[in-house]
Amino acid sequence: MTQIIDFPVPNNRRNHDYDADIEEILASIPVKSREKLRFELIKTIDSYDGYFTQWSLSFPEACDETLKKQIYDLAHQEHDRKIRMLKDIMRLKAKVLVAAYHQSR
Repeated sequence: MTQIIDFPVPNNRRNHDYDADIEEILASIPVKSREKLRFELIKTIDSYDGYFTQWSLSFPEACDETLKKQIYDLAHQEHDRKIRMLKDIMRLKAKVLVAAYHQSR
């Protein structure tokens, strides 16, 4: 018989403040230039299109509500994981942009 697993699995990284990380990384850049770097970060997000922000679900035909909820919960966890990946990419991209800015000065 199949075992039912409770979802979602707790995630301790969910409360990390990526925006504060990015602000800290950009803090060494003058305000006017900082806005240009933020625009570059937005272009980075846009370049990934819907890969990190869109997903779809398909359920088996003979699927009960418990299985549908488990599939939905798994998909939601995957979505959260993708969003964290995107935020990690943004944080790293901010570091690259700041390093490039300081090298050009």
